[in-house]
Amino acid sequence: MKIFKTLLLIVLFSISGVGLAQETPVKRILPADPETNCQIRYYYYPNLEAYFDKAEELYIFRDKGEWKREKEIPSGYRGYGLYNKVSIAITDFDDDDITPFFNAHKKKYPYGSLKRARATVSNH
Repeated sequence: MKIFKTLLLIVLFSISGVGLAQETPVKRILPADPETNCQIRYYYYPNLEAYFDKAEELYIFRDKGEWKREKEIPSGYRGYGLYNKVSIAITDFDDDDITPFFNAHKKKYPYGSLKRARATVSNH
């Protein structure tokens, strides 16, 4: 009788799906720019020369010349902070690799030129 109860419990647990639950990744719905029809996926931080990928929730920055994607910017990264509220929404690109456009963004949004950035400054 004890074996029957044990087998019954095993069958019930396997049928109920306990232990088989899988976490389904939630895909974020990002806002789109009405002019370019691109999702606003990336934010550029001129003071850090880094990006934030809103879809993946990762920071993209260079470390010793190599681009890295991390959940957090390393503490003391280049001596700057994220909380100066200067981030620029990139409205014309929503593909997976933003790094080829870094030089264009660095030139278009130089850190010292807040006047240019104010029109597109975002507090994501």
